[in-house]
Amino acid sequence: MSAEASLVAPDRSTGRRRAAVAVVLIAVFMSNLDLWVVNVAITAIGRDLPGSSLGGLSWVINGYSIALAALLIVAGRAADRYGVTRIFQAGLIVFTLASALCAVAPDLVVLVVFRVLQGIGGAMVTTASLSLLLRVTEPERRAHAVRDWAAVGALAAATGPTIGGLLVTLDWRWVFLINLPIGIVAIVLTAVRAPKFPGRAGVPHPDLLSALLLSIAVAALVASIVQLPDQGLTLTTAIVVLVLVLATGLFVLRSRKHANPLIAPVLFRLRGFPTVNAAMLIFSAGFGIMLLSNSLWLQNVWHFGPVLTGLAMAPGPLMVPVTTAILRRFGRRVRPIVFVAAGGLVFGAGMVWGIVMRSAEVEYATVLLPQLIAGGVGIGLAIGNLLATGSALLPDEHSGAGSGVLNTARQIGASVGVAVIVTSLAATGQSILGFDIAWAVAAACGFALAVLALALARASGGRGVS
Repeated sequence: MSAEASLVAPDRSTGRRRAAVAVVLIAVFMSNLDLWVVNVAITAIGRDLPGSSLGGLSWVINGYSIALAALLIVAGRAADRYGVTRIFQAGLIVFTLASALCAVAPDLVVLVVFRVLQGIGGAMVTTASLSLLLRVTEPERRAHAVRDWAAVGALAAATGPTIGGLLVTLDWRWVFLINLPIGIVAIVLTAVRAPKFPGRAGVPHPDLLSALLLSIAVAALVASIVQLPDQGLTLTTAIVVLVLVLATGLFVLRSRKHANPLIAPVLFRLRGFPTVNAAMLIFSAGFGIMLLSNSLWLQNVWHFGPVLTGLAMAPGPLMVPVTTAILRRFGRRVRPIVFVAAGGLVFGAGMVWGIVMRSAEVEYATVLLPQLIAGGVGIGLAIGNLLATGSALLPDEHSGAGSGVLNTARQIGASVGVAVIVTSLAATGQSILGFDIAWAVAAACGFALAVLALALARASGGRGVS
């Protein structure tokens, strides 16, 4: 059987194909929605759970992101070995169960633990969903299917803040409970209607130890960013830094010695690929800062309620699919790397606008709205084209692993960004100066992306970035 034929479902009936497409899109919407609604709910969670500091609350976001980052590649290997439908369904079950557990968490520590479990399920769903979608789609329609997959994620981003605000008015626990009916429908549809794809026994086992080391390293990095500026070099922070160094060193050593490493060192010998990953990590840190800081600003500085916060934040993510649609229609003759550079500049300019124009008085139309729109346009210009740029640099035999590395860098960057906003607010007593510092870092991330993109374009002379 050819490689092309092996991607197509053995049961090509229209009903099963449609059911598989429907369940994939439902799952993608659910997992993407979770990111946006939880950010809006952070303030309400902090009020309800006793003894919750902003630093502790940040782990509600980062626990999920770190688990997702560390396990994306593992989940991809598992899907190849054990069957994509099986891993997709298992991910749905884990994500839905973890959502229910998050909703009944009695304190912050338990909530963070269940968010990590949710991130494990999210990694399985995210990785397997696109693979399953491609396998049930005819070759000539796969590009359209991938656009639909991305569009559903953008739809979740556009509606997430508003949905999150509405749910929080009932109770913050509803931001997790909302996943239950969606998840149950997806699980049942997958079991009853989705085609079953066998795994391939020859695929190596996923390297779970490397994934664990990567998780520990990223968690220690985030913790050190949060703790060092606030507490100085105490015994606790010294231990955290030591754990960071040891976990990173062991991960690199295992990657060099293991027969099938989680992240193959050969990827970082590909011309331009390390630069693309650095750009993705840096820009995602700026995105993480923007997302959480806007929610905190609206609720804690301007004292907006959760519904108004959601509505106020919506124009930013709404600009992402709008920008993507415009580029798809009019931007075909321009190299993706050019849009990446433009996205970094627009994003950075939006953050600078927020610093220059910000006011403790509510001035939404002149202060935050332009920042949100510029941020959304910048993200719409940069993220998809940065992924396309990185993918173009990869040979076929490394395309899957390389894409996983890019998405891992994206999640790690977002976690670092959350840590930066938490640190800047804690160091300034949660004053307006803390937001200024965080937005300055976010602006620097945008401008750094533009510099890296232009350097990449110049160094390659167009090779791999067209």
